[in-house]
This record gives sequence, structure tokens and C-alpha cells, in this order.
Amino acid sequence: MIITTQRSSVSLAIDTTLTAIGWMGFFYLFTRGVVSVMDKASYGSAQVSMLDPYLPTMTTLAAYLLVGAANALVLVLWARYHDLFFKDLDVPKALPRIDEVTVADHFQLTLNQLREIQSSRVTVIYHATDGAIAHLETDQLQMQPALNGSTLTQVKVA
Repeated sequence: MIITTQRSSVSLAIDTTLTAIGWMGFFYLFTRGVVSVMDKASYGSAQVSMLDPYLPTMTTLAAYLLVGAANALVLVLWARYHDLFFKDLDVPKALPRIDEVTVADHFQLTLNQLREIQSSRVTVIYHATDGAIAHLETDQLQMQPALNGSTLTQVKVA
């Protein structure tokens, strides 16, 4: 499963441009290397075969291609095996959306506190020794938790 996220058109354009520049640089350097090897081979004696300078590189590339083909074969075989034997498995469904009341009750907050946390850019949460929320500081207000409906002390934070 590949997880994708929405990207803006600007980030997509930047990514595409950088990828294209990288590939152009690769092809430029690759062709310069090949031309350099060919120039050096032409300066040698006439008895040297044209392929002699390329044989070590060709054997290395052949080994890389062989390893890549083996990896591709293993991947394809695993995918076929997975499709054949595990196609009847149930894929876990997404959990249902939890409403704000349930979240607020779970953390012993009021709905106002929960909405304040969700709308603020910065929230500092202080916990009591038992793990409960003792104090909240957001970029707008400081709030004491609403333990069993007690009143809130709201103080503006600079």
C-alpha cells in the first residue's frame, strides 16, 4: 500500500523540475565519461581492441543488471504469491470518526477547551501525577481543566 498525500501545484512543479535537472545532470556526466573513455582509447596503439577499455565496466554493469533482474523476479513472485493465497483476507476498514464530545470526555475537558486546543497554533499541556490534564496554555488563553464541571479560570497570555 502506498500512502499519498495531496500536494500543492507549486510543490509538484518544484519536485518535477528538480527531478528533471537531476536526470539531465546524470545524462550529461554519463555521456562525458563515455566520450572521455573513447578519446583515451583512440590515443592508444592500433593493436588495442576498441572494446578493451570497456570490458571492466561492462562486467560490472552486467552484474548490476543481473542483481536488479533477480530482485525484480523476487518481487514479482512475492506479489503473485500474495495475490494467490491472501486475496480473501479482510482488509481493515477505517475507524469511524470520533465526535468532539467523546474526545472531550476522554480527556476530561469541556467542549470549549477542546475547540480552543484545536484552533490554537501552540498548546502547552501540563499533566498531574495521575496523568490527567492539570493545566492548559494555548496561544490565546490559559485554562484549568473542567474536572466534573468546575468553572474555568481564563487568563489572556501575551
